[in-house]
Amino acid sequence: METDVKPKQTFQRFHLLHRILHIVIIFNFTFLAITGFLLHFSGFGWARFIVSLMGGAGAAGWLHRFCAVFLYMGIVVHLFWLLYYKFVLKKNLTGPDSILPAKKDIKDLFQNLRYAFNKGTPPLFDRFTYLQKYDYWAELLGMQSMGLTGLILWYPEFFAGIFPGFFINIAGYFHFYEAVLAVLYIGVVHMSDTHLVPDIFPMEKSIFTGKIDKTRFMEDHPEEWKRQQMIKE
Repeated sequence: METDVKPKQTFQRFHLLHRILHIVIIFNFTFLAITGFLLHFSGFGWARFIVSLMGGAGAAGWLHRFCAVFLYMGIVVHLFWLLYYKFVLKKNLTGPDSILPAKKDIKDLFQNLRYAFNKGTPPLFDRFTYLQKYDYWAELLGMQSMGLTGLILWYPEFFAGIFPGFFINIAGYFHFYEAVLAVLYIGVVHMSDTHLVPDIFPMEKSIFTGKIDKTRFMEDHPEEWKRQQMIKE
């Protein structure tokens, strides 16, 4: 007996450019973390062994800098897209669809805390939740300081001619400990909140496919869903 299984109705959530940039960042961030930590812990035998398999410290350093440049190119492309979005497409960078923080995010945060302690109903999120916005800005701004300190470490002689020598040491400390913080945040907070949620385990696929199905759209972003239905009407 044949049964007709209707395909899930899906909606566009992410543009192709954003999906490509996300993949670029995943790939380069992973190799930056691996090569960076291997070079930092090169005094240990296990790290020296892995670095030797990569062709030595010079090759590992070259790969680290190559991935850094490629990752930052992705950031530059994204920033140019924001300018294109604003000045060419004449879109608004604020409002309910914006990634910029808003008063609603503060209300949603406290509402979510109340819900966690069984003191109220869950917040009704719009296109981006407050945690998704925090993810975005923490990574975007964090990459600027990582890039600056990395550039100082890349050309220490040049920057030592501009700043006192101890600035190079400070840049090294900032670069390493921010890298630790970034890896912990991405590996624990972002992964558990975005990809390891029981309802979508083992992965949130919309950032790769660009699509979100109707049920998830209505449940995870009810305010955006409501606005889209009002537009259709």
